Amino acid sequence: MGTSVERTRRPGITRQLVWYFGGLIVTYAAGLVIFWPASGEQPNQAIFLVLMFAPTVGAILARLFAGGRIQWGRPNLWLLAGLVPALAVLGVYLLGSVVGWDVEDPNLLRHALIAAPVAILSASLSAVGEEIGWRGLLWPMLRGRSGFWATSSIVVVIWWAYHVPLIILGWYGDVGHLPAFTAAIVGITLFIGVITDRSRALWPGVVAHGAWNGLVATSFSVTEGGVRVPAFAGSDQLMGEFGWLAAVTILVVGTVTALWHTRTMGRPITALEAR
Repeated sequence: MGTSVERTRRPGITRQLVWYFGGLIVTYAAGLVIFWPASGEQPNQAIFLVLMFAPTVGAILARLFAGGRIQWGRPNLWLLAGLVPALAVLGVYLLGSVVGWDVEDPNLLRHALIAAPVAILSASLSAVGEEIGWRGLLWPMLRGRSGFWATSSIVVVIWWAYHVPLIILGWYGDVGHLPAFTAAIVGITLFIGVITDRSRALWPGVVAHGAWNGLVATSFSVTEGGVRVPAFAGSDQLMGEFGWLAAVTILVVGTVTALWHTRTMGRPITALEAR
């Protein structure tokens, strides 16, 4: 298959992984301990900020102490591809408003789309904390040694496990939404993996992650009187980041994109190119 990866020997991958996951886990745990909320209270934003940058801490430690390489890359036209998941979900939501899955407020949606660039940029500033670790270091490290599907499977498990403690604690969704969240994680991992491979940069993944968090996770909401009001209203089982409409949409988009990628990429990715 055209996307098989030429395995090249690079010493120290075990050491890189130890530093990477060690830094990630210690930072993650420290964030929980330091910012653990008082009984009966919800956590403040500081805890989420620390957790989102835990992968970056791991990546930097792997870079400094184990010779790991962070694939920064340059911004290119693949940045626009990062908008595809959010646009696909928007299309499904609009269709849903026609068939009765959700209720659209055209005025709110218009304001949400006008404000979308700011929402995406704002969400990307925190999403980059994850992406430097996931797609900057971990993805190219694995792709230099494994195929697309194997790498995707590993990243899915790690990314899923990274979110699950927050879901179990009820700070980020709830356990009842875990199946839809799992489907969404699979889909977006596949999609961001494709645009990372194609662009040789982490920035398209930052845009995709930021657009998802800034638009899809909020059901394209706008702020009115200090309150976030979604442009699309409906059942929690269907709407938002933990709803089945977004989950199935990104799973389909990610799978189709991954199939296209693995069948059309003309030559293998070497470990050097992956970095």
